[in-house]
Amino acid sequence: MFAYAGRILRVNLTEKKVDELRLEEKIAKEYIGGSGFGIYYLYTKEVFNADPLSEKNILGIFNGPLSGTIAPSTSRIEFCARSPLTGIWGESNSGGRMSAFLKFAGWDGILIEGKADKPVYLLVTPSGGEIRSAEGMWGEGCYSSQKEIEKEVGEKRISTAVIGQAGENLVKYASVHVDNSRHAGRTGMGAVMGSKMLKGIAVTYDERKKIEIANSKEFENEVKALNGRIDGNFTCNMFRELGTSGYVETSEMFGDLPTKYYTQGTFDKASNISGTKMAETYLKKNDGCYGCRIRCGRVVEIDGRLIHGPEYETIASFGSLQLIDDLRSLIEINYLANDLGMDTISAGVTIAFAMYLTERGVYDFGLKWGDAEEVKRVLEEIAFRKGRGKELAEGTRYLGEKFNLSEESANVKGLEIPMHDPRAFASLASAYAMHNRGACHLPHQMYNIEMGLKVKEYDIWSGDRFASEGKGRITARMQNYTELFNCITMCAFIPVKPTQMANLLRHATGFDIDAKKLFEIGERVYNLKRLFNLRCGIDSSHDRLPSIILKPLEGGSEGNVPDLDIQKAEYYDERGWDDKGVPTKEKLKQINLDWAWA
Repeated sequence: MFAYAGRILRVNLTEKKVDELRLEEKIAKEYIGGSGFGIYYLYTKEVFNADPLSEKNILGIFNGPLSGTIAPSTSRIEFCARSPLTGIWGESNSGGRMSAFLKFAGWDGILIEGKADKPVYLLVTPSGGEIRSAEGMWGEGCYSSQKEIEKEVGEKRISTAVIGQAGENLVKYASVHVDNSRHAGRTGMGAVMGSKMLKGIAVTYDERKKIEIANSKEFENEVKALNGRIDGNFTCNMFRELGTSGYVETSEMFGDLPTKYYTQGTFDKASNISGTKMAETYLKKNDGCYGCRIRCGRVVEIDGRLIHGPEYETIASFGSLQLIDDLRSLIEINYLANDLGMDTISAGVTIAFAMYLTERGVYDFGLKWGDAEEVKRVLEEIAFRKGRGKELAEGTRYLGEKFNLSEESANVKGLEIPMHDPRAFASLASAYAMHNRGACHLPHQMYNIEMGLKVKEYDIWSGDRFASEGKGRITARMQNYTELFNCITMCAFIPVKPTQMANLLRHATGFDIDAKKLFEIGERVYNLKRLFNLRCGIDSSHDRLPSIILKPLEGGSEGNVPDLDIQKAEYYDERGWDDKGVPTKEKLKQINLDWAWA
C-alpha cells in the first residue's frame, strides 16, 4: 500500500513476546489510521471488557498515512486504551517526532498487551521490538528518564515517550511525556503504561524508510497550496508569535476563560499571564513538532535554564481557574507537572475543586486561591499519592461523589472540563456532553465555529454564539470532520479544508476518497467509539453537564446559559441515534458498522 508501512508491532509484556501484524488494506480504507486504527483494533479485541488498570487492557499507539511525508504538521501520535480516569474510551494525542520516526522505522503502530513483572521500556527498531529493563529509572521524573533512555540506546535519531512518578503510582490522569516538550495528556494513558510496568518507549531507525506516494506530483502541489494557506492564516501566525496562550486576553473578553473554578465571569489579571506577557518577559524562542510549519511551542528562560513554557490550557487551569496571576509561578508549575507526568488540565481542575471545597468549608485541603507555592507542594503529593494527594489523584468525579457534590464536580463522564466555557460559546455544551472521551475541546474546537469559522462543504457555521438552536446539528457534523485529524494524524490547528484533506489522502494513498467519503469515515470512527462506550455502560443519562457550568455569570458571556436539552435532541437526530443514545440499525448499516452491534 502507498503511504503506509503495512505492519503493526505487537508486544506482549507478560509473555515477553514481540511479533508483527500485517495491516489489511480494507482496514486502512475504512479507518485511515491514528485513533481510527485504535478504535478498530481495541473494539475487535473487546477491550471494553477489560479493567483499565489490568493487564487485559491494551495500549494502542498509532501514526497516520501522512506521518513522515512532506505534509505539514502530521507528526501526531495517538495513544489509545480504556481510560482509568473515565472507565470508557480513552485516547490522547501528542506531537513531537515519534509519529514520523515510527513510520521511518517501518511501522504504522504498536499494540501493547499484558504486564511486565519488573519495570521495562520498549525499544522499537525497523527489525522489531526489544523489551529492556527500566529498573534503574523507575521512580525518576520524565526529563531524566528520557535522557537515560537516549543515552542507553545511543542513537542520535531517537524519539521517546516516557512516564513520570504520576504514571508509576497510577494517578488516574497521568500523562505520557513525548520528546521532551510534548504530552499525551488526557484520559490517563500514563497510568495505563504504569499499570503495565512500562516506563517508556523509544523509537529509532537506521535509514529512513522511503514512504511511497501514489501520485507524488499532485501530492506535492496540494502540500504547497496548504502551506500557503497556513502562512496566510491569522490564527496560525498568532500561535507562531505568541503560542496558544496568545488567546488568553481574547478568551477573557468573550467570557471563555474559566475563572475561580468556573464561578466567576471575569479575570482582571488576564494580561499578567498572557502570551503577550510571556513574549515580553521569559520567552527566548519558539519550537515545534517534526514537520511543523506553525511552531507554537514556547521555550522560556528561568534562572539561566531554558525550559518549555506553558500553553493556554495550562495557563488557564492553574492560572485564572485558581486565581494565580504570576506568570513565573505558572511556568514553574507547568515544568513540575510535566516532569511528574500528569495532565495539566485534569490536575488544574482537580486542585481548583479542592480550593473550592476548602473555601466552602466542605473539607480543608489546605489549599487557598492564588497560592502557587502550595500548588507545587500538592502536585508532588498527588504524583506520589501521599497525604491529601492520594484522593486528589483520583480526579474531580471521585471528589464530587465522596462529598455528595457531583453537580459541582466539573467533569463530563469523568473527564475534567477544559479551559473553554459553554456559557461563552453555546455549542460547547453538546460538544462536551456528547464527546466520546468526555469533556473534550480538541480537535473540534467549536469555539472557532462560534467566532466565525465556517466549513462550507459540510454546512457548518454559527450565526449567534449564545443561541442553542442548530448547535447540536453543527456539533455532530464538526465532530465527524475533526475526527479525521486524529486518524490522519494531523494537528488540529491546521486550517485545511475538507476537499484539501481528501486530496492529500487520495494522492498519498491512491484510495478513492473525496470530501463526502471522508465525512463518512469520520462518522464511522466516531460511532464505533460510541459503541465502545455503550459496551462500557454509558447511556443517554451520561450525555450531560454538571450544574457548576450552567449558572449565568457576569462578563463576556453576559448571563447566557446554553440549553443542552435542545442541543441534545438535535444532536441525536443528526447522528441517527435513538432517544437512548444508541445508533439505530439503519445508521450502523449505512456506515458499515452493523457487524459491531447486535
